[in-house]
Amino acid sequence: MKDRKLVNQSGLTLLEVMIAMIIMSISLLLLLNMAMVALDGNDWSNKTTVATQLMQEKLEQLRSSSSPSGGADTILGVARNWTVINTSNHLRQVSISVTWEDIRAKTRTDSLTTYIKTDSV
Repeated sequence: MKDRKLVNQSGLTLLEVMIAMIIMSISLLLLLNMAMVALDGNDWSNKTTVATQLMQEKLEQLRSSSSPSGGADTILGVARNWTVINTSNHLRQVSISVTWEDIRAKTRTDSLTTYIKTDSV
């Protein structure tokens, strides 16, 4: 009778501890993956916003210029190229493209084309 009371002791077995460690390790790996996806998304969002702002800035400069012309420059790691074409009296076609590298060194490009009405050509 005394032996049966000793068998009912509470505690964790080695198998239970190993299973708990495996579950914890898998959970931490999934959280790490989620953090990496969030960092990639933040980088893409930041660089896309900067590139869009640089396109808008160049468009405003060309719009306010009396005789705009094409060109290229690089600002904050973003390469800008723009062309200005006189399409008809009082109308110019402006095309602006930006190129940058993301966090994984993949080249990204965005562009816009618009028309500007002018007082004279």
